[in-house]
Amino acid sequence: MTALVEPVKKGLIKSIKLLWFLTKIIVPVSCLVAVLDYFGIIETIAGYFSPAMAFFGLPGEATIALLLSFFVNFYAALGVITTMTLNTQQITILAVMIGICHELPIETVVCSYTGLRVPVSAVLRITSALAAGLLLNLIYSIVSGG
Repeated sequence: MTALVEPVKKGLIKSIKLLWFLTKIIVPVSCLVAVLDYFGIIETIAGYFSPAMAFFGLPGEATIALLLSFFVNFYAALGVITTMTLNTQQITILAVMIGICHELPIETVVCSYTGLRVPVSAVLRITSALAAGLLLNLIYSIVSGG
């Protein structure tokens, strides 16, 4: 039984540290988004980007989540997504786009170690994310009959 206690203790400590790390990112971003929403700033931003986001079947507010995931990290985007009301289709499309093109500044540099130039990597990932979003929205539209 003592052989089990140490790994469980280590796992719990790591889990608590990860939870604290995520909380430090997600809670402030969620609060900031709530404040921006309260003052109508999110609605203004969404209004500008709604026509473009409609191609992906997403509301204009999703722009903030995408930009945060592209240039900050996945967890900041998650903080925004938790404040939004999205249906299953929208969450799926947004998740796929974020999965393809998250943390551009860091991951393009990592890709450069494979020989792929930074601008090429960034353009490839952004283009792939946008194409995947368009394709998924098209598939959803065909399947749902809309």
